[in-house]
Amino acid sequence: MELVLSLMLFALGTQARCESFDYVIAGAGTCGLVLANRLSENPNIRVAVIEPGEDVRDNPNVTDVTKFLAAFGTQIDWQYTTTPQLGLSNRSIPFHAGKAIGGTSTINGMTYIRGDKAEFDAWEDLGNNGWNWDTLYPYFKRVERFSPPTEAQQAAGASFNPEYHGEDGPLKTGFPFELINGTLHELVQQAWENLGYPLNPDVNGGETRGFDTWPQTLDRDADIREDAARAYYYPVEGRPNLKLINGTVIKLTWANSTRNNGTLSANGVEYLNPDGQTVTVNAAKEVLLSAGSLRSPLILERSGVGNPNILEKCGIESKINLPGVGEHLQEQPNTALEYSSKINVTGTAPYATFATAQDIFGNETSAVAAATDAKLSEWAQKISRVNSGGIDASTLEKIFRIQHDLIFEKNVTIAETLTSGSGGILISAFWLLLPFSRGNVHIKSAEQLDNPAIDPKYLLIDFDLAVQTGLGRLSQKLWYTDPISDLVVGNLVPGEASLPRNATDSQWATFIAGTSSPNHHPIGTASMMSRELGGVVDPELKVYGTSNVRVVDASVLPMQISGHLTATLYAVAERVADLIKDS
Repeated sequence: MELVLSLMLFALGTQARCESFDYVIAGAGTCGLVLANRLSENPNIRVAVIEPGEDVRDNPNVTDVTKFLAAFGTQIDWQYTTTPQLGLSNRSIPFHAGKAIGGTSTINGMTYIRGDKAEFDAWEDLGNNGWNWDTLYPYFKRVERFSPPTEAQQAAGASFNPEYHGEDGPLKTGFPFELINGTLHELVQQAWENLGYPLNPDVNGGETRGFDTWPQTLDRDADIREDAARAYYYPVEGRPNLKLINGTVIKLTWANSTRNNGTLSANGVEYLNPDGQTVTVNAAKEVLLSAGSLRSPLILERSGVGNPNILEKCGIESKINLPGVGEHLQEQPNTALEYSSKINVTGTAPYATFATAQDIFGNETSAVAAATDAKLSEWAQKISRVNSGGIDASTLEKIFRIQHDLIFEKNVTIAETLTSGSGGILISAFWLLLPFSRGNVHIKSAEQLDNPAIDPKYLLIDFDLAVQTGLGRLSQKLWYTDPISDLVVGNLVPGEASLPRNATDSQWATFIAGTSSPNHHPIGTASMMSRELGGVVDPELKVYGTSNVRVVDASVLPMQISGHLTATLYAVAERVADLIKDS
């Protein structure tokens, strides 16, 4: 009798501790904190954000604008590893993602580049009415509090168009005082111009082609990183209706009955607290998944939403048949060349050059476009096959035709090169922007949310390797172009013997496969597309088959962009916050 009474009292105590909010947000990353800020503006709305990471506002590996990469491999990095990548010499490669209040915005390169207009307009072609450059542009500006460059910064290469930037938003952007002084910028810019890439005075106006010095997410005057927490959470953390809970969301909890239209309704989430105990939090209105491209799909799968074949293998009951969950993963391989320099480089060099298919393929562009078009069906079938049928070949071919049109008809940029230096080393880091290769991320078991199977399938499609090779040759050519060539002593990585200036396609393929690393721009694993195309969320970012579950993070982006994800994610989250309020 005493045992039964104890169990009853324990159960009652557990229920008493089960908190209830209007909105429960899984993940305090870039998008999650935008939502938390905007939804809690109404003091009558109760918002909870559940995040396993720590407060890093005083962590110098985060705040110091010169310490990019310093946080990799530390406790604020999830420290994932990919599955063996056939296209990268069968290597399993470390994959970094932020585990902190602020998410990956606390450890990324702070780059603020939006992308090309046509890429955002293509979202509507994928079944997303109302999503295009014109609808997002006001949100891009709403996000920003841009600091125009000083005269000294302009002399060091910073330029801008005031019409493209916001002045009153929460997110501080601008240029660091650590911009390299001296002649390096002029030499790099002139060399790129000599190769046919003119100065782009502001890369954030919807056209990225050319050479630019990009702005960053930083507080220029304080000289610190401006992550999502510093922009959207710390200023409002005292709101009594906003609560940050330290924990890791495991799965959604479902109401006992379905809606009249057959959709499921979530009534909360389960999470693990720091002691490893399972706790339930109730959501009166909606559950918002903002755990990122590599975790939000796992939460859906653990909740019974996804491909029934995958769920069955993990012993999870299928609630909603959505084969696109975890699929359509699009990532970019990053390859680097290093050269010894006659000068010692100090400071930061945020120099980017964006190139189109015409730039990469030259006089062969028309022939490449025709050959690529003829292979789209074959590529779609290959991807469907290696992804165990999680992606339907016929629908993927439709997506590929939209992507092909962007590349060869809309002439968006498809390749990016960063030109930089440190000490006595000059560096080119380069990657294709719009890969046709598609991979996936899935749970390995119901108990292993922190150890997902991440399989980007880098360079699965031969077109991707062709772009990466062409871009590599362009990056190599830069260092032998006047006037920057005067500073170059010789090639350090991989060395002239391995990669001479007349290297064959085979030599380039070996170099790229053996040295490339993740670019850490994963998208698409809960794609915003029509359900017929394999989408997971609708244009309001609600998960198909649910009435009140949304995904708001990089996993909903249906196609890669000619930019870096951060700027777009802030704008998407701001727009979705308005959609939620309006609903």
